[in-house]
Amino acid sequence: MPKNLYDTLLDVSKSSMIDAGDMQSAGLLILTAAIHGLGINRAGIWLLTEDKQAICGKMLIDGDECKLDSDLCLARRDFPRYFDSLDTERAVVANNAHTDPGTYEFRDNYLIPNGITSMLDAPIRHRGNMLGIICCEHQGDARDWTNEEIAFVSALADTYGRAVSAAQRNEYEQKLKEINEQLEQKVNERTDILQTALRNLHHTQAKLIESEKLASLGRMVSSLAHEINTPLGIAVTSSSHCASELKRVQQLYRDEQLSEDEFAQFLQAIDDGLQLINHNLTRAAGLVRDFKLSGSIHIASDEEVFDLRACIELSLKGLQPLLRKHHITCELAPGDAVPLNSYPGAIAQIITNLITNSIHHAFAHTEHKRIHITLETHADKILLHYRDNGSGIPVEIRDKIFEPFFTTARRTGGSGLGLSIVYNLITQKLGGEIEIAEDQSQGAQFLIYLPSGGVTAGSK
Repeated sequence: MPKNLYDTLLDVSKSSMIDAGDMQSAGLLILTAAIHGLGINRAGIWLLTEDKQAICGKMLIDGDECKLDSDLCLARRDFPRYFDSLDTERAVVANNAHTDPGTYEFRDNYLIPNGITSMLDAPIRHRGNMLGIICCEHQGDARDWTNEEIAFVSALADTYGRAVSAAQRNEYEQKLKEINEQLEQKVNERTDILQTALRNLHHTQAKLIESEKLASLGRMVSSLAHEINTPLGIAVTSSSHCASELKRVQQLYRDEQLSEDEFAQFLQAIDDGLQLINHNLTRAAGLVRDFKLSGSIHIASDEEVFDLRACIELSLKGLQPLLRKHHITCELAPGDAVPLNSYPGAIAQIITNLITNSIHHAFAHTEHKRIHITLETHADKILLHYRDNGSGIPVEIRDKIFEPFFTTARRTGGSGLGLSIVYNLITQKLGGEIEIAEDQSQGAQFLIYLPSGGVTAGSK
C-alpha cells in the first residue's frame, strides 16, 4: 500500500474519535480520509435497512458540502442488480460505473447528473453482519481502482464498524447505569417502607404491652416475625439475585462479550426480580398495617349517636357483591331502631370481619350457606347475636381464635388477624364483650354485648 494511504489509514485508526462512540464525528473523519487518500470529491456512508430491502444515505460529503441523514434511499425493487452485488458482501468495484453490471442502473438518474464515472463501494461489517457501505465516487475520466485503493477503502469501512461497536458500548453503558440507578432507587424505597413498617410495628407492640389485654403477646410477636420473614426472605433473595446478575453483565460488558440477547435476558431478569421484590415487600407492609389495625383502639370514626340496625344494614349492602360471589345468604332480623352512642366505623369493621371469617372457614362442606344476625335490647346493653350454618368452631381452638396471627387457613393466604381485630374493637374501642356460644353444632355463633351508652329509643 502506498505510504500516503498507509499514513492516512494509520491516523484514522489512532484517532480517539473512532472509539468515542460519536458516530457523526467518526463518520466525518473516515469520509474525509477517503476523499483525501483517493483524491476524489464525493464520498458517503450508506446503511442498509433492517430487512435489507433498501439502503439510505447516512452521511455524504460533496466537495465543501456535508449532508447528514439524507432522505435519499435506494430500494431493492428499483435497483435489483446493484443489490445483487451488495448481497455478495464484497466490494463493488466499478471502473466504468455506466456499464458495470452492478452500477449501470444509476446511469441516467444519478451518475450522469453528478458527473460520476467510477464507483468503489466497500462493505461495512459489524459482528459478522453487513450494515452498509462506504461509497467512493470519482468524477471525470473513468478510473481503474487499484488493489491498494480497494484495500484502503475496505480498511476504512472496517474502522467504521469499530466506531459502531464503540457507539453500542456507550449505549449499553448508559442502559446499565440507568438500570443500576433504578435498582438502587427501588432498594432504597423498599428499605424506607420496611423501616417505616418496623417503626409502626414497634409502636403498636408497645401499645399492646401497655393494654395487657392478651396474655399471648409473646406468641403474637413470634407469629408476626414468622409472617414477615417469609416475604422479606424472598425479597432479599431476589435482591441478591438482581445484584449478582448485574455484576455478571457488567463483567461481560468489560470483557466485550455482552450480546444483545444476553442484555435482553438480563433486562427481563431484572424486571422479574424487581416485581418479586415489590410484591413481597408490599405483602410485608400489608401484614404490618393489619397488625397495627388489630392493636389500635382508635381506628374507627368519632363517637356519635346512631341506629345500630341501620348501620348493620348499610354494611351488609356494601358486602353484597362478596356474599353473592360465594353464594351466601345473609339476613338481619327485622325490628325497631336500636339507638347506640358508639363508633359506627368500628361496627362496620366488626361485621365485615365476621362475615369474611365465615367465608374463609365455615362453608367448605355446606351447600346452602346462611348467616343470621339478630339484635336484642336490654336495660344497659345491646346483644348482637351472629351465627352461620357452617362447620362451627372446634373445641380445641376456641381459646386461640382471638389471638393475632392464629389461623387454620395459612396455606390459602389467611393472616390470622380478622377475629383479633374484632376482639380488640369490641373490648377496647367499644367497651363491650364477645363470647363464643357453647353450642357450635349448627355453625359458629358469637354473642357480642355492647354498652348502649345511656341512649334510649327516643334519643336523637
